Amino acid sequence: MMVMGREIPEIWAAIHTPFDDSGAIDEAGIRRNVRHYIATGLAGVFCNGLIGEVWSLTLQERQRVVEVIADEAGGRLGISVVISGPSVEETIELGEHARRLGVSHAVLMVPTSGPRSPAQQFEYLHHICTRLEMPIVIFNARTAAGSPLDPAVFTQLCSLPNLKLLKTTGTTAENAALRQAARNGVLVSDPLEENFFVNMQGEGQSILYADPEPYLYQRGDFRPIANYVALLASGQTEEAARICASLAPQRAVFNKWIMDPLKRGHMPNAAVKHWCDLVGIAGGAVRAPVTPLSAAERRELEADLVACEAPGLLSAAERTSS
Repeated sequence: MMVMGREIPEIWAAIHTPFDDSGAIDEAGIRRNVRHYIATGLAGVFCNGLIGEVWSLTLQERQRVVEVIADEAGGRLGISVVISGPSVEETIELGEHARRLGVSHAVLMVPTSGPRSPAQQFEYLHHICTRLEMPIVIFNARTAAGSPLDPAVFTQLCSLPNLKLLKTTGTTAENAALRQAARNGVLVSDPLEENFFVNMQGEGQSILYADPEPYLYQRGDFRPIANYVALLASGQTEEAARICASLAPQRAVFNKWIMDPLKRGHMPNAAVKHWCDLVGIAGGAVRAPVTPLSAAERRELEADLVACEAPGLLSAAERTSS
């Protein structure tokens, strides 16, 4: 979308995989959530990643998740799917499956084991990118990667015509080095919503390839992230800054329950899912080795969300009947 001649940055979100009480994929829940993402105006979703508990999904389940999302979305929502698998050939197989479904991007994580030297990082990513005739995103996940993406390697990879974007969760200095290393129009996205206002202004970041914030902070026509992004793109900096600052209470809850544990290496999927359940999104169970929140933790998260006036927060009676 254009505002006053300027392109408004797109907002994407990393989504969880809802499971039912038996541990099976909750396909009806996925469909309900897709409708929520569309109603909230998201440009697209990022599935089968860390927030999606990819380590707990079989290859067949990973394919099924994408099939259900694509079927429910019906072209109304962009889809990026993590395809990194146990082997190179399985990774390519997942990519081909995603390509046949018409997804927006296949996502390759920087290797967490095996080829981790700069030379082998390049060979691994280059080999897969050249085998897949589809748009590619690289995910430089600092909390999961065995070694972060080398900026010189990234510069080399930017020569690939199908590489479109780098999602990077590095430090400020690491992300700055990767931005400097980008070539040929390849975009670089720090996924943290909390950093996006500054990154739009100072770095020209033109896409928020985010974590779960866009569907946790927004609901239906209540779209504070989308609003400040559009206002900033139209030059209304003060009003954009005011709306951006209004999200501070929700960011504090997000950092407490999701980002701070993640930085310590503790996957926060149970907190993401309980937050979703509390605001009317299908969250559901987690799979081992992730453990559910304790009863006390559930009550504490609920109290935190009440205190920050989280949008869409359901009453106890509404949660019981849903």
